[in-house]
Amino acid sequence: MNYRNFLSLCILVLITIFLFSINSAEENSAEENAREFLSEEEYPSDMDTLEEFIQSYYLLLESNEYLKQFKFLHLDKNQFRGDKKTLKPIFEKLLELRSGLRQNVTIYQIGDSHIQSGYFPGTARTALQKYFGNSGRGLVFPLRLAGTNQPDDYKITANGSCSRINSERGISGFTIKASDGICFNIATNNFFRGDNSFNKLSLLTSLPGMKIKIDAREDITEETAFKKGNYYCSSISWKKRVPEMKITLSGEPSNLYGIFLENEQPGLLYHSCGINGAGFYNLLEQQTLFEQIGLLQPDLIIISLGTNDAQGSFRNEVFTQNLHNFMNKLKQFNPDTPVLFTLPPDSNKRGKHNNDLDKVEKIIIDYAQENQCAWWNLSEVTGGNGSVQKLRSQQMSATDLLHYTPKGYMLQGYLFYQAFIQSYKSFSEQTSG
Repeated sequence: MNYRNFLSLCILVLITIFLFSINSAEENSAEENAREFLSEEEYPSDMDTLEEFIQSYYLLLESNEYLKQFKFLHLDKNQFRGDKKTLKPIFEKLLELRSGLRQNVTIYQIGDSHIQSGYFPGTARTALQKYFGNSGRGLVFPLRLAGTNQPDDYKITANGSCSRINSERGISGFTIKASDGICFNIATNNFFRGDNSFNKLSLLTSLPGMKIKIDAREDITEETAFKKGNYYCSSISWKKRVPEMKITLSGEPSNLYGIFLENEQPGLLYHSCGINGAGFYNLLEQQTLFEQIGLLQPDLIIISLGTNDAQGSFRNEVFTQNLHNFMNKLKQFNPDTPVLFTLPPDSNKRGKHNNDLDKVEKIIIDYAQENQCAWWNLSEVTGGNGSVQKLRSQQMSATDLLHYTPKGYMLQGYLFYQAFIQSYKSFSEQTSG
């Protein structure tokens, strides 16, 4: 082998190692990330202690004085913008829910790795359900079977054949091929101090679809199945709520897009879909994703994207077009659903504040103002440019100054809850007055 060929081979190996390290970093579990961010005293080695830590931290967030100690937080700016008209439909439904005139209100959140870890939506879900009522955990998926990280408030294992389909993203952000006879064990816990027990389970699959079988249960109350468009939804209900269920799927091998857990109680359903590395730019062609959001018919769509759009080579006109194309596709299947943007949190690029995030923020706000969408400026609330460094000093951001720790994401989720309730109460007072 001559020197030039040897050099080329070395470069190829180095590139492969680099790409593998990136993918590995993306797919770290929330537990592994937590271990990186927290000291041994805060997060001992056993998983139960992590759950205890998360629950105690949630209680801390609920206290009136805790957040006030962080002077860099702009709590006076923790509010939704453009929300008075935009969010009127969902606030009216929430009023009906609290008055006993409605059974459910549904929220669907889509985002990137900030959302996939589960700490932001898990905290927001628990707090909002505590206020409006808990209708169940909502959307879950065997993410670890798909080769990626999954929230810690549920676990799904399988006995049987399944494989990830990289070419298609469904409502959970991922898709797997499930074979006839595959058995899933779905177990929930109260990781975020919320009750995730369920007595209704639904599957969204491709046609011709798969049916759910539950062994050794005599209290089944209802079984339904229907086709809608290119998809098949099957559901089964039983009397007593449980935290864990083993199911067997039967039928032709099908694409599995999502599993929904409900408890058939009045309240809020808060579905979250997080995809590591996602941005407006790489979700544009995911027809299945948009179609299935439409099937869900949510009462509010929360969009938490933009970080990854600002990480690479950034051009205003390209991002603007990607945002418009994404929203046009979303509106095609959800024409009347109100949209709330959560602007990206502060992060660094090449060792300093990512100025492209400021451009992303402005373009999203301009779009929201022109198209009757609401927005929540997360970066502004948590301290603005450079806040990721300040949050790092409080063990709330990661060493890469791009991602956040469980503490940091939980802070974001609780701040979101506070802004949501403030906006809702303002609407309620105006309505009653």
